[in-house]
Amino acid sequence: MSFNRFSQYLIIFLIALLVSYFITPVVAWMARTFKILDLPAKNKIHKKPTPRLGGLAIFIAYYLSLYLTKNLNSSSGIIIIGGMLVLVLGILDDIFKVPAIIKFIYIVILSFILIKYGLVAGLFGKLFLFNVFITLLWIVGVTSAFNAVDNMDGLAVGLGAIAAVTFFVIAVRTLQWEWAALTVALAGALLGFLRYNFNSAKIFMGDSGSLFLGFTLAAIGLKGEWSTNSMKASIVPILVLGVPVFDLSYIVIRRWLEGTAKGVLKAIAFCAKDHFSHRLLSIGFSQRISVLFIYLIAITVSIEAIVLQNTAKLDAVLLVSQFILIFIIVSVLLSITKRIRA
Repeated sequence: MSFNRFSQYLIIFLIALLVSYFITPVVAWMARTFKILDLPAKNKIHKKPTPRLGGLAIFIAYYLSLYLTKNLNSSSGIIIIGGMLVLVLGILDDIFKVPAIIKFIYIVILSFILIKYGLVAGLFGKLFLFNVFITLLWIVGVTSAFNAVDNMDGLAVGLGAIAAVTFFVIAVRTLQWEWAALTVALAGALLGFLRYNFNSAKIFMGDSGSLFLGFTLAAIGLKGEWSTNSMKASIVPILVLGVPVFDLSYIVIRRWLEGTAKGVLKAIAFCAKDHFSHRLLSIGFSQRISVLFIYLIAITVSIEAIVLQNTAKLDAVLLVSQFILIFIIVSVLLSITKRIRA
């Protein structure tokens, strides 16, 4: 990467970081003024009313950094517009509480619109209908995963920042300059916001942030060309976003098996303290240590994604096997914590 490109990405990052850092307190004040607060409840771990709407601050910083550096174009524009539309849904949910089924239908419709503009998986080659199904599953799944993993101070924001930085590194290695700009802007916006969201949080990003973040990262994962090998290109985003996807998959399966919630939608929407982060609390971890521990897992898996992007077939198989083994270990840990709680 040339010095000019490096300096350009550094400027994008710093603008996003600083705008997010300075505008977040303004958004928090606005949320408190209009009583847009997340109130304590039995199924939540925070103890005092906390402003929501943090996603608005993240999006403003993200968009301004790209706009001011003239890194908006038709290709990345579809992702930015899609993210903005999801942000609107999240803001409405933060204020009025939109039913889960409405959010699901909205995101599915939006996914079909993006598919029309070329945002579609290529895993099955010319089998378009299969690719459409995978695209819908991916976008809805990752968006829901970030919405679900936003259950502890700094967790979803930090995982989003780790994913954005990982996508940035791979984008630079594969000479995808527009995706590098998009991801470094997102990383800066998230890290600026994390200053106020890490324990003990002064503001939550709310559904406006978690839905926007999940949707944007899902779209970037689909749109980018992460390897010259189509199979590895499909696996890379799964590794990068593996932690939130695993967390959602695990709790949905557990809730279904235990009869806690009937149906996939109800299992996803059900709000309870049964996520990986909550189970770490149950064995004596503090909130901060729980979040940092999960960050560590995400960083480990993200390093695998970076290495996988340009490896031989055997090495790729070994890396994917390592990824699976990591989450088997995590599953065993979750099982142990469940017995301790019982």
